[in-house]
Amino acid sequence: MNSNLYNMKTLVAIPCFNEADNIQECVDSLIAHKLEKNIAFDLVIVDDGSDDQSSDIISKYKNELNVISSESNEGLAEVFNSILYFTKKNNYQRMLIFDADLQYPVGDVGDLISKLSEENLDIVIGTRDFKNIKHFRKSKKFFQIFGSFIVSKLIGVKIKDATSGFRSYSKKAVNVLLTSNKFTYTVETLFQAKDFNLKIGNFDIGTTKETRPSKLFKSDFQYIRNTFSIIIKSLILYKRNFSNFLFLFFTIPGGMLLSRFFIPYFRDGSNSGNIQSLVTGFSYLIILFLLFIYLSLYSFLTIRFNKVNKDNFNPKHT
Repeated sequence: MNSNLYNMKTLVAIPCFNEADNIQECVDSLIAHKLEKNIAFDLVIVDDGSDDQSSDIISKYKNELNVISSESNEGLAEVFNSILYFTKKNNYQRMLIFDADLQYPVGDVGDLISKLSEENLDIVIGTRDFKNIKHFRKSKKFFQIFGSFIVSKLIGVKIKDATSGFRSYSKKAVNVLLTSNKFTYTVETLFQAKDFNLKIGNFDIGTTKETRPSKLFKSDFQYIRNTFSIIIKSLILYKRNFSNFLFLFFTIPGGMLLSRFFIPYFRDGSNSGNIQSLVTGFSYLIILFLLFIYLSLYSFLTIRFNKVNKDNFNPKHT
């Protein structure tokens, strides 16, 4: 066993919301894996306002793990922020997130942790083999593969599974990441990672299990819509050069409309026609300019708010 599994203080965090059917098996599996492989890590469960029997089951492990919780369901993005806070507060050098529903193989926990140090990485993503996941519909496989490809191209780093929640983080990553959306942390933090020059790696994990329906979204359409919204927002916040390019690109239609009036005007000294193109072109560019100003202010204020919030973070889970 690699010595890196022993000499760095490590945390395994388990997000939990109404996981009474799974949480006991999840904790038992992680503890058994820890003992079997002699891996040194602490456990923390983030109970995100569960209203089933999850809390009662978790209480049985009070001597074996830490628990932080909230009175209401705050969502996975806020759970992630609270995990970051807990990790920093307790001076852990590495952190891994493991879903309570056991969809990811517990046997790969040690490999995701050790890969951080072995390859000097800041984020290691446990990547699923979509083509061989039988319980995924073809449409879901397509959007997972296509979405990961798009994110890879946008951030300039090869990402094989952009939405995988099975990830390990270095201390550097923990210190700089913070989600600003209310949906999930997976995609936005990849844009942040590139912005903060964090090194990202992929690790091909074993077989994933079919589990209960997602509690994060009600339909594939809602998931795609929310993820697309996060990508657009992340482009605005963390890829300003790309946003500026898009702005310049979208000025082309307005410029073409104005040219229909101004080319004859400068060529002939006057132009009594093409007034509609002139009005439409100016209106289009004015709206585009106002949108650009709005998005620039939104980007500046959000980044500023995130910085202040990061420095003075008040966790929802305690």
